[in-house]
Amino acid sequence: MHALTPGPFLKRLRREQAKAEDTRRKAYRERGAAAVIFALMIPVLFGALAMALDVGRLVYERQHLSNAMDAAALAGAASLPGDPVAARNAAMSFARANDPAAAPTVTFWCVVASTGAGRTVVSSQIPSVCNPGTIAGARCSETICAIPCIPGGSNSCNSITVTDDKDVAFNFAPVIGINSGNTGSLAADACKGSCGSQIPNPMDIALVADRTGSMSDANRNLMVAGIKSTLQTMTRDLQYVALGTIHRSKTSPGSCITTPSTDTTGPWMPVPFSNDYTQNPALPGGSPPLNTGSTLIKGLNCLSASSGGTYLAAPLKAAARYVLGLTPNNLGSLPARSTPARKAIILETDGQPNEQNVAASDNSLNTANDIGTTNAAVACSNLKAVAANAKAEGLLIVTVAFGDATTAQCGTGGEFVRNVLAGSASPDSHGNPSTSNNDCSTASLRSAENSDGDFFFCAASGSELGPIFVSAVNTISSNSRLIRIPG
Repeated sequence: MHALTPGPFLKRLRREQAKAEDTRRKAYRERGAAAVIFALMIPVLFGALAMALDVGRLVYERQHLSNAMDAAALAGAASLPGDPVAARNAAMSFARANDPAAAPTVTFWCVVASTGAGRTVVSSQIPSVCNPGTIAGARCSETICAIPCIPGGSNSCNSITVTDDKDVAFNFAPVIGINSGNTGSLAADACKGSCGSQIPNPMDIALVADRTGSMSDANRNLMVAGIKSTLQTMTRDLQYVALGTIHRSKTSPGSCITTPSTDTTGPWMPVPFSNDYTQNPALPGGSPPLNTGSTLIKGLNCLSASSGGTYLAAPLKAAARYVLGLTPNNLGSLPARSTPARKAIILETDGQPNEQNVAASDNSLNTANDIGTTNAAVACSNLKAVAANAKAEGLLIVTVAFGDATTAQCGTGGEFVRNVLAGSASPDSHGNPSTSNNDCSTASLRSAENSDGDFFFCAASGSELGPIFVSAVNTISSNSRLIRIPG
């Protein structure tokens, strides 16, 4: 008999069964391999998730620290340059308010203008803007120079840097052996005042300059040069400047607007507010040239000596009424600024009052009556009364004692004129009265007086008036702001 052999159908069936079995075995093997791979990947996946979560937290903590450093630097700068100890304490306090474990490093700088492309220090801003004692180690961009500054003695610093880093404990990454991360070192820099660049704040400033005969021609010319250099630190579109004189001016048509007049005729404020006293600088960051076509610059250029007496209360009252608009001014004809302007008067005088009697004298700002008296003690009292009325109206008063004004008295045995001028000045940024701390008889005493953070200044020569005017305007422009110290 012949053996039975499978037919084509059975052969095909067996082949399909074998193939299916192979597929089942392969799938089983693959499932086993996938399970092994998945088991091996679980730690990696958890590690990646853990790192993503904790890196996100590290980024958040870095931004939080950056904000804390900014706040700390701004808080510290508010006390500069007058009180570096308070500046350091405020910076530390604000940093720790954000993180009790914070231990920031605090350093100080003197930030002044740069010469522009030359990237060197504009030395004329030292010591008026700040005084580091030396310019060694200065870091300059085309706009500013930051000079390391150690507070103390005659040194005064206008900028602060607060630096810190922070370790951040991780919540998830420890499963892969990473317990913490670090934010890296973060620094914030803040400055108070002009900070080396043009002064940013809107202001209406009346400069009242003494040009009576007791000031020599040389000193008067240096005073004028100082006022001009001050204008070059200002922003003409934001700071509007008017000029007053001691003594009065004639303002005759076709002649010099500041030509001296008599005791009773002509305005104390001959030059109206100006916003065209400078032109655009040749290079970015450079000093803007003066506009010789400006009424203000013309008035300064022809400012000559007056043979009249030294009045104190009358020019201050006239300036206050003019700035406040009680006497018509031209502010309404000038472009409006985005924020209200700070209104201020800078009064410079070089000696004791020497006035003539004026009938119906009145210290009130609400009347246009003039003020004058031959009694020096009364003249000084009138100045303080007018100043008090002006400050009550929100005006900021800056006074500068020049030359004999530092030693002169309000009559025989009377109060020192320097003390009267200091008492007439506005309180400092902390609300403390401005004071005359010494007789300004030496350079070191004058430096100490002019860097104490209040609104009274003193000068012995015309060459010192320029930096003092710059410093006075910087004091008026007292806002703190964040800057970037050049690398």
